[in-house]
Parts: sequence; C-alpha cells; structure tokens
Amino acid sequence: MKSDSFRNNRKALAALLLCTGFIAGQPLTVRATGNEQSVQTVQQQIKVSGTVSDALGPVIGASVVEKGNTSNGTITDVNGNFSLSVPSGATLLISYIGYKAQEVQAVAGRVIDVTLKEDTEMLDEVVVVGFGTQKKVNLTGSVGIATAKELESRPVSSATQALQGLVPGLKITTNTGQLGKNMDISVRGTGTIGDGSSGAPLILIDGMEGDINTVNPQDIENISVLKDAAASSIYGSRAPFGVILVTTKKGKEGKISVNYNNSFRISTPINMPEAMDSYSFAVMMNYAGVNQGVGQDYTDDVLQKMLDFQAGKLQYGLDEKNSSAWEDRWTKGYANTDIWKETYKSSVFSHEHNM
Repeated sequence: MKSDSFRNNRKALAALLLCTGFIAGQPLTVRATGNEQSVQTVQQQIKVSGTVSDALGPVIGASVVEKGNTSNGTITDVNGNFSLSVPSGATLLISYIGYKAQEVQAVAGRVIDVTLKEDTEMLDEVVVVGFGTQKKVNLTGSVGIATAKELESRPVSSATQALQGLVPGLKITTNTGQLGKNMDISVRGTGTIGDGSSGAPLILIDGMEGDINTVNPQDIENISVLKDAAASSIYGSRAPFGVILVTTKKGKEGKISVNYNNSFRISTPINMPEAMDSYSFAVMMNYAGVNQGVGQDYTDDVLQKMLDFQAGKLQYGLDEKNSSAWEDRWTKGYANTDIWKETYKSSVFSHEHNM
C-alpha cells in the first residue's frame, strides 16, 4: 500500500511540474521510463554579443569561447564584433595571440565590450637588434642566435672560434698564420664595395662597438647575428656586411650561484714545411750565384765547416777567430738551425679555468 501511494504521489508531482514548466526559473523536460517518469533540468540558452578591441582599435580574429566547452565558440569580425549562444550564467574566455586572455560573465541582454592588453611576458622577450633591445613581435629580420649553453660546451680560447659552425650563414676563416692575427668573420660571404672596404660585420658588445676576441667566451650570455638587409634600417651604412651583437652575463636576483668550468686543449700545427740543412742550402745558393753571374756566396772553407758542424766536430755557428764573422752571418756562418722547429712546437698544451 505504501509503495503504490508513493508511486502515485510521484506521478502527481511530475504532472504538476510539467504544467508549471519551471523549477527555479529553468525549463523542464520529462522522460518516461517504464511506468515512471524522471525530470531532467535543461539550462536556458541566451545570446550574447559584444566587441573586442585593443589600444589601437578593433581586434580581428579574436577567439571567443565558452569556458569549459571549447566546441562552442566564435571569432570576431573585421570590426571586432562577435555573437554567441551560451547557457545562462556561462563564462566567456576571450583571447588573442600576444594578448592576455580575459574572462567575462555572460548576462542576457548585456553587450560585452572587452579591451585586451598586451602580454608583455610573451612579446617583450629580449631580442637584441640594435643599440639595445626590441620586442619580439616587431622583429622581422633574419637573426642567428648562439646561447651561453652552446658556447660553454666548446673548448676554445676565443669567441670567434666558438662561433665556427654554430650560426648558419656565418663564415669564419683563418689567416695565413701571422702571429697575433685573429680570424676573419663574414656574414654573407666574401665581398667588398670598393677599395678600403673590409667586408667585416659591425660588432657591438653590450651596445658598444668592440672586438669580439677581447671577450671571454664564458662571459657571453648570447650572440645575435643580424644577417639580412633589415639591419640597415637601424645601422644604415654600418650594416651592409651584417651585424653581430654580443650580450654579456650579468648578475641575477635570487640565491647565490657559483659556477666553475674548465677546458683542456692540445694544439698541433699542420702542413709545416721541412727545412733544408745548411750545407744543401749553401750549395743551392752557390749554383744560383754562378748562373746569375755574380759568383759563389759560400767559399769551400765555409762549406766544409758546415759539414763539420753537422758531424759534431765544431761547436759554434760562427768563426770566432775571424773578427768580421759576426758582421756577416750570411756567408760566414755555418750553424744548422732548423728555424721552423725552433719557432713551432709539435704540440702545445693549454688549459683554461672560469669561475
């Protein structure tokens, strides 16, 4: 009896709700299941509209979606306007690349006007392009980047050596072996505008013109290489051969951090010439002098001393008894010094430590 009474009461309640059509202001749907009926609440749909803009005017193509339901969304038109049907009380998520996303509550009958603000964390990434930095969003030129991590992994003694093969389009060539001469850098190949033009790129270190070889590679934070003609808009006539911008490391906020690294190197010269011994050289010069008609440079006595010196019979390379010997080392000296071996070692070990 109690079970039948409860079932009849539920039927009466369902009929009453169906007649009124609302529970807490929401439309209802009734679904029959066997002899019973269940009541399911369906949220009311509302249509919202508005405009999305930024500091310069309407934003075209901004995304407007229902939060939690990415399949229900739209984009703004050429005037920044949008229109979308969402459940009452839903939250709209409005976003656009380069701007901070905003959330707005959807209310029936209210026009939504949203002004987006730039996402400075995304657009203000430091990209060195001139005598300072520029926003990444405004960067259009071709730029090669070498970071501190890439530079530190190379056991080299100069920043120029560290750049070899690291930045596409950057050509680094060695010189003829002149002592103290640095390697040459070219951004877009070898070429000159006229006499006196070196074809070398402009190099700026923390915004000041300088020599990249004077900077310790371990002190470099990053290197930017401006490779195309867009650099001319900043540097003018200084940019035809490219611009290399070096940013050095600086202190950072936070906990104290101490870094230590070292490198060990062994350098070996290649393609070294073989020196001629003194006797063979003197004989060659005598033949040349006879063919030229000026006579021999070395006498038979000096030639014999050269042979005796090489055999260990003499200890000096000049005849000390002859007072003029010190004045004419060319024709009276008989030492057998290999200048190449005295100047260049077979290998040189070097090490570098940075903290």
